[in-house]
Amino acid sequence: MGGDHTLERTALLKILLHAIKYPAFGVNGVLLGSIANGTVTATDAVPFVHNFTTLLPAFETALCQVDNHTKTQSGVQVVGYYQANEHNKDTQLSGAGKLLATKVATLWPSAIAVVLDPEGLRQLLQSSGGESPSDARPLFTLHIKDGRNWVEYGGRLKVHTAGIPSALEQLSAEGKHRQLADFEDHMEDVSLDWLNAGLIKAS
Repeated sequence: MGGDHTLERTALLKILLHAIKYPAFGVNGVLLGSIANGTVTATDAVPFVHNFTTLLPAFETALCQVDNHTKTQSGVQVVGYYQANEHNKDTQLSGAGKLLATKVATLWPSAIAVVLDPEGLRQLLQSSGGESPSDARPLFTLHIKDGRNWVEYGGRLKVHTAGIPSALEQLSAEGKHRQLADFEDHMEDVSLDWLNAGLIKAS
C-alpha cells in the first residue's frame, strides 16, 4: 500500500490534545487529508469519542457528519482512524478499534489506522527540540487493512515532530486541551465546535 505515510503538525497536535484532555479514557477520531497513489497525507484530525460505552452510535453519527463536511472541502477526505488507548503501555489496535477502523475503511478503502505509543510520546517530550534519536520508539503504530484483518504495517509513518514538545506545552498552558471538543462533547453541548476549526494556528 503506497510508500511512507505522513502525519502533519496540526493532526498530531489535535490527537495529543484529545489524549491529554481525557487521560483516564481511551480516545479516538479520524484523520483528514489526501491520498495519492495509495500514500496517505494526514493534515488534520477530528476527535470523535472518549467514552467507549457509547462508542458505536456516536462514532457512526460522527462519521456520517464528517463525511458531509469533507464534501464541502476541496481536496480533503477521510484518510484514516486514530486511537489512544486507556492503558499507558497499550499500543495495539483494540477489538473495538478494529471495528471502527473497518467502518472507516469501508467508505475510504485506502485509509490507515494509527495508535499512539505512550512510550514514544514520553521519549519525544524528553528530546531536544522534538527531534527524536534514530533509535527512539515510533510515536505511533501504523496499521493497514489486509483482507478482513488489520495488521501492523512495516512501512514508515512520517510524523512532523520538530517543535512539538514546546508547542504542546504552550497549547496546554493556554488551555487548548480543555477547549478541544470531540463529537461526544458536542452531543452534550451542541454549541461546541467538534471540528475544532482555528484551535491550532498554522506556523
